[in-house]
Amino acid sequence: MSKKLKHQEFHFGLGVLFRWLVFALLIYFSINYLSNNNSTTHLFNYSTSNLNILGVNSEPVIIKATAIFNDYKNQAVNFVNQQIVDIKKQVITDIYQNILKSIDNPQK
Repeated sequence: MSKKLKHQEFHFGLGVLFRWLVFALLIYFSINYLSNNNSTTHLFNYSTSNLNILGVNSEPVIIKATAIFNDYKNQAVNFVNQQIVDIKKQVITDIYQNILKSIDNPQK
């Protein structure tokens, strides 16, 4: 048979207080660091001026790749916007159909 573990009662002491303070400071500084670090929030801010190193910006391959990237970026934004519009239309249609059903079949 297995032995049952005895649970110890909680005793608030200096060690527990110190651990809580270290944990709270770690969380506080992590949140401040992540809220001030804006490099991860600018995923779609692509600038072609960064490619102007040694004339790389004027190469036909780079110009075509930049145009394709911008085209894909615009398509992605347009797709998301179109999906939002479609979802709004579907919600309005569902609400309209539910209202018509409740008018046709009133519950007593």
